[in-house]
Amino acid sequence: MEEVLAKYFIGEADKDEISLIESWRSESESNAKAFLEAKTVWLNSGLEIHAPVGVLSEILKESSAKQVPFMMKSWVKYASAAVLVLAISLLFVLNQNSTDSNFSNKQLTDGSKISLHGESSLEVIAFTDNIREVRVTGKAYFDIERDESRPFIIHTDNAKIEVLGTSFLIDTYGAKTEVCVESGLVELSKMKNGKKEVAVTLSKGEMGLINSVNKGIIKKNNNNLNYLAWKTKIISFNNSRMSEVKSVIEDVYGIEVSFENPSFKECKLTAKFNKKKPKDALEIIARTFGVEFEYTNGKAILKGKGC
Repeated sequence: MEEVLAKYFIGEADKDEISLIESWRSESESNAKAFLEAKTVWLNSGLEIHAPVGVLSEILKESSAKQVPFMMKSWVKYASAAVLVLAISLLFVLNQNSTDSNFSNKQLTDGSKISLHGESSLEVIAFTDNIREVRVTGKAYFDIERDESRPFIIHTDNAKIEVLGTSFLIDTYGAKTEVCVESGLVELSKMKNGKKEVAVTLSKGEMGLINSVNKGIIKKNNNNLNYLAWKTKIISFNNSRMSEVKSVIEDVYGIEVSFENPSFKECKLTAKFNKKKPKDALEIIARTFGVEFEYTNGKAILKGKGC
């Protein structure tokens, strides 16, 4: 990201890179703040020479071995200390954001946007004038640009999802494929040995589930308030057991939560967290039940009876 930002600031970023930066900048207040701080540092650095691609990485690489002089003959050595600060601060902010957010964003050449949860992955199978085809592993949110001449097809281990232009979530964790539709229409097909067994059409507010237990596809209304919480960071609990709260917090922030007292998991919580950091959310929970908590190295433990 730091290399793309460098190109963005000096006016050499292409259309896709500009879109990537603007999408990242608008994701959160912390990203917007990081962008403004980076731009200020860049403008105040006094640099007029255009940086070749990869220069910030080279600065970081060299700085790990020795101090970088303020001015030297090559561009990397000619870069000001301000640029070095910019690169290091951006790397820190991006790493910090990924830890708190537990997802990453991708944008395809057609403008479609995809958010990948945790360690999920996306493989582009074909992207031509006739078809857009990918494979997803894990959990991902798709916001597909509409193109009636090129259907968008997503493959999982046991399903095929076909759309023209819509937004939806795919969850393939475990031996299942779950699709939750936020807008538009989605065709979900159960596949076996490369052949379609059965298919259903899902619309806004509906979800479809394919697993190894049921022969067909389960179709129902999506009543899960937190199915996109890992992306939006807006979490809602309505008289929810702490065992459920634990699962949601772990899913959203990518951390591990445990209870010192096993009976605490039966306590119930009603609360709403609006883009809170994990430590802040845990502190609210602890105060609600009058317990203590510890949070270090991505692991949290709630200590006390709770209820």
